[in-house]
Amino acid sequence: MKVSRPAVWRSATALLVAGGFLVGCAARPEMTGVPPSPNSRLYAYLIAHGMARGAVMTGQIGPEGLTRLVTLDKAAQQATLNALKLQSSSANRQADQALSSLLADLPQKTPPITAHPAEQTQKNRLP
Repeated sequence: MKVSRPAVWRSATALLVAGGFLVGCAARPEMTGVPPSPNSRLYAYLIAHGMARGAVMTGQIGPEGLTRLVTLDKAAQQATLNALKLQSSSANRQADQALSSLLADLPQKTPPITAHPAEQTQKNRLP
């Protein structure tokens, strides 16, 4: 049984194409995008801290809720610093949980707008 040369080349080409296709399917894709910053939890803490400060300054959190807010803020600060220092998954989870607790304690609705916006601006200024 004699096989012609073009048939051998077609078989070899088909085998090569099929093998290349299978190798391409099995290859792991490269990671695209920018890797997360190790400081991202620090940025999240600074934003949450600013939100807490704003809630206190606008009167959304009164003296009765201030102690709890300060405690949660301090816990989030410590957990964030610990996560920055250790860079471990357990420290990151603890920081995420502390930040979630801080954000959950903040009021969700906005304060009522006063009749005179200039009056509100004066009220928010630091002494």
